[in-house]
Amino acid sequence: MKKIVLFIIGLMCIPPILGYLTTYVSNNPECEVYTGFWGVLYLFIYILFPLLYKGKIKQAMNRYAFYALLYGILFLIINILLICFN
Repeated sequence: MKKIVLFIIGLMCIPPILGYLTTYVSNNPECEVYTGFWGVLYLFIYILFPLLYKGKIKQAMNRYAFYALLYGILFLIINILLICFN
């Protein structure tokens, strides 16, 4: 039950926050597009997380810190690409 609640809370919070930040960085008024994009990435990361979070990473880092690291890296890469190609 805890996983379901955390998944729903994350789905309601993370994509809109990252969508608004991406809208601010790219100066594009279509926030819904970016929120949807981050929602798809949220689901993709959630599905792939068990494959990525193993071995030495599991010993060295907390699960939630690893989620934050993944989102931070993706956020930087995507915003750098938006800035370069817009």
